[in-house]
Amino acid sequence: MTVLLAVAHGSKDDDAQAVVHALLERAARRRPGLRTAAAFVDNASPSIATALARLADDGVADVAVVPLLLTAASHSKTDIAASVQAGRVAHPALRLRYGRPLGPHPVLVDVLAQRLAEAGAGADDPIVLVAGGSLDPDANAQVAATSRLLWEGRAFPVVETAFASTTKPSVTDVLHRLRLLGFARVAVAPYFLGPGHLPRVVERSAVMDGLEVVVARPLGAAEEIAALLLERYDEALGNDIRMNCDACLYRLPFPGREASVGAPQLPHAHPDDVAP
Repeated sequence: MTVLLAVAHGSKDDDAQAVVHALLERAARRRPGLRTAAAFVDNASPSIATALARLADDGVADVAVVPLLLTAASHSKTDIAASVQAGRVAHPALRLRYGRPLGPHPVLVDVLAQRLAEAGAGADDPIVLVAGGSLDPDANAQVAATSRLLWEGRAFPVVETAFASTTKPSVTDVLHRLRLLGFARVAVAPYFLGPGHLPRVVERSAVMDGLEVVVARPLGAAEEIAALLLERYDEALGNDIRMNCDACLYRLPFPGREASVGAPQLPHAHPDDVAP
């Protein structure tokens, strides 16, 4: 059976890696006989190169690499993709397939709604969905699409989009606007798989005089997300990768990002892969 190698961003917070491993454990329980492994773009071990080398040394012949990421941004479009290409060169006997990130997907939207309900968000509360933020306008647009999907069919008066880093609007910007609109209570939905630096930034930012703010917990190792991970794995096995690249940073000359068009794909510089 093809090994599922899930690649997450990685965090200096061990609890973030625990979510990754819990998701893989749940995926393996859903698919008896499936071997899973984890790798990380940065901040945690093993790197993608190290994970692929271990699998090759272990006699594995077939691996499906699936980005355990919520949007298609530079990590999935360049860092991980380039690492897969480098792995094909380094291990010619190893068949490598490459899947697509988890989101946007209705499953993630449903889990977001569950987390908001657990935090006590009510139908009358405006929602602020907060993602990490990217230099890739396409990735930020996917977050905005997720916000819209969270609003569709639910009673929330509004679902706003904010970002914890890299781009705007910030959490503070959006809370300020909602206060000016007359809302007294707001619910914040962190759009992250697990804890870490950026979720903590969101928690610290979710404070404003004149507003009661409740903050939901990250998505976590939900069974529904483990099932979605297997869906992405099956797509990779069936060569059914429905990735939409029409608005990709590396294809369209967005203002201020023109140099990215046609830029070479290079693996992320992971500390594990730096020669001593």
